[in-house]
Amino acid sequence: LSIALNNMIDRLREAFDQNRRFLADASHELRTPLAALRGEMESVVEQARALPEWRDRVGSALEEVDRLAKIVETLFAISRLDAGEAQQVWTQFDLARLASSTAEQMSLLAEDKGVKVSCQVPAEVKVEGDRARIKQVVVNLLDNAIKYTPRGGAVSLHVQARGGKAMMEVVDTGIGIPSGALPHVFERFFRVDKARSREAGGAGLGLAIVKSICAAHGGKVEVESVEGKGSQFRVELPLAS
Repeated sequence: LSIALNNMIDRLREAFDQNRRFLADASHELRTPLAALRGEMESVVEQARALPEWRDRVGSALEEVDRLAKIVETLFAISRLDAGEAQQVWTQFDLARLASSTAEQMSLLAEDKGVKVSCQVPAEVKVEGDRARIKQVVVNLLDNAIKYTPRGGAVSLHVQARGGKAMMEVVDTGIGIPSGALPHVFERFFRVDKARSREAGGAGLGLAIVKSICAAHGGKVEVESVEGKGSQFRVELPLAS
């Protein structure tokens, strides 16, 4: 029985490694042809100025190429995080200050949609990690909250040190998430409302990369939500030693 279990674990580990390598290799190989395709299509748009109909069609296709390129870049980033490459650029920084400055930048997007963004942070909450990646976590969570909060709603960001951990919470008064979808929101390519997410340009990877970044930093992300009342995303990271 122990030999059979060990063999099964080895096969599972090999399958996970193959899946990770495939994701990294496929994402890497797709970047070059997509870049070349974008360049060719941009050239066609420039040359087709006298043909508005062709320009519109190629411009629409170019938008889809850009969307696909963003998906590939996100998948490539997830594969690097899964491989542990995030630790190569770790520094110590103030999460409270990073969250505050990011919320201020995102408030411009919120104003256009009629959503109020507030930020409550203490003087300092030191963490260690890839600052750019952690900022991506803040941006993705705020963008999600703003996107699914109706006009007149509110989004709040809180950062504090508690129990030896750095806690960051993004709370919104948006449309919420159905209880049946909550266990799947951090899965890759999962979208609660496929039609609405596709219309907004989402591919179902924003929360997946948030989870990967948190895991790569020894932390985690959780969500609580009531449909029709809003959601609360909570990120937990180790405090800097």
